[in-house]
Amino acid sequence: MPIEFANSTNLLIEKNTTFAFSTYEFAFMRKFYTIIAFLLLSGFASAQYPQVVFSGQDLAEYMDETVIFAQTLYVCGHSGRTLYLSYERMRSPEEVAPVGTAEFTAQQLKCVSGFLTAYCYHIFADTVRLGSTVTNLRAYVTDSQNITVYGNLNFGNSQAPTNRPDVGNARLILCASNLQYYCPIWQGTYGAGSDEEFRIQNLKILKALANINADLYALEEVQEGTAGLDSLVSGLNARTAPGRYAYIADGNTSTSTYTKVAMIYRTDKLAPYLSLGYPYTSSSSIYRRREYVQAFTELSSNERFILSLNHFKAKDGTGSASTNAARMANVQQLVSFLTARLNSNYYNDSDVLIVGDLNCNTNEEPLLYLENNQYQNQLKIYNPEAYSYVYDNQVSYLDHVFASSSMAGQVTGAAPYHLNADASYRQGYYYGDTTMYRYSDHDPIVVGLNLGSSQISNRDSENVDNEVFVYVVGKNILIRSEKAIDVTVYDLLGRIIAYRSQLQQGYIPMTTAGLYLVRTGNHIKKIVVE
Repeated sequence: MPIEFANSTNLLIEKNTTFAFSTYEFAFMRKFYTIIAFLLLSGFASAQYPQVVFSGQDLAEYMDETVIFAQTLYVCGHSGRTLYLSYERMRSPEEVAPVGTAEFTAQQLKCVSGFLTAYCYHIFADTVRLGSTVTNLRAYVTDSQNITVYGNLNFGNSQAPTNRPDVGNARLILCASNLQYYCPIWQGTYGAGSDEEFRIQNLKILKALANINADLYALEEVQEGTAGLDSLVSGLNARTAPGRYAYIADGNTSTSTYTKVAMIYRTDKLAPYLSLGYPYTSSSSIYRRREYVQAFTELSSNERFILSLNHFKAKDGTGSASTNAARMANVQQLVSFLTARLNSNYYNDSDVLIVGDLNCNTNEEPLLYLENNQYQNQLKIYNPEAYSYVYDNQVSYLDHVFASSSMAGQVTGAAPYHLNADASYRQGYYYGDTTMYRYSDHDPIVVGLNLGSSQISNRDSENVDNEVFVYVVGKNILIRSEKAIDVTVYDLLGRIIAYRSQLQQGYIPMTTAGLYLVRTGNHIKKIVVE
């Protein structure tokens, strides 16, 4: 006997047995069994989908099929409703190796073949944070590496950071950041397009700088004149304490649409010492007000270091080769300038920290030139796998920290703070977003400093229990150590003046008066020979 429905409320079964259900109960049961059937069918269908592990290969064999990527894929880029996915965060080739090497060529090939272009029907892809992940993605293959995603996506690793990175046990925190801060003239600049946009940009930057809570800010792309710096300093002081921050008066007071670099420091922790300002202003318009050298004294310790802030010539979108000569001119003049000042003992110190937007990847010629001149790449030491910029779906460092031989041991850490590079451009001030994210397209670099620290590297623990004493008597350097150690004496340029192997007690005669660096095992000390 067929099943019949009476008034949609009573279910009649053979032999006239009647079970009474309410309309609500009947609807619930129908929905329940429908879901069960759907899940069973979906599970059956999913089991039939090809399982693919993407590693850059052509997907033509799956054309017009639905597949499941049985892996974790990373969001490397986005545009409109399109995501660019890969099996890893893809690094720029010049991050991996110098141009012309086999490693460089291999990375180039990975960057050409390593992306899936995923059109997404149900999400605005350009709102997704770069670096987010998606696992076991089900998609329809439309071309060799093009796919279509019909359903919603659940992303992992999509949370933006809220606290500055750990840079070790530091007494001083330095933040180097490209601000793209042009005010108050809107026309013809790269900054805000109206008073309201500038108000929001100012708010975003102040939130970010206050969150970083640095003792020294080294800033690039600040508009010429004092208006931009006045607004930043007054904003920081309003958020912290009256008079806490001040900027280095660089003598540039006339507002224009051009860019410069600038420094803001905590007045209760640091004091400017001497000033050479913009060393290359007269050399070329390329360099005008984009390099600044300033020494600072830490008030609590009376220790000093020299900060060299730089914004090298930008790339033009055609690769590094076309503008490499300009950046080589930047770095050669910088090294020449610093060498001359160190040779003359102008600052009475040899501790140099070079920071800024150098517009070079880690293995480009200008940065290798710095390393060849004894400046150590601190990001390569502390965070070699990270990045400060994303371009063409590839991550790289454009923003850097280099330390002289005597300064390197006083760096406790260096790291990018991923506030900007991974954030969607829809979080920019021009969309009205007022969070601290995407105030620029470069991530700020945070550096920890412990001035006067005797430890060469906080990662090298050899001989940490060995007490070493270094004295100066006349023109002799006297060494007394609990254990036999190697002793090296350097001049201010990092050149070796003297070396003693396995010295426990003894002296090293010096023929010339001056400031020297004495390395004993894993420790370093500045000494003055009269």
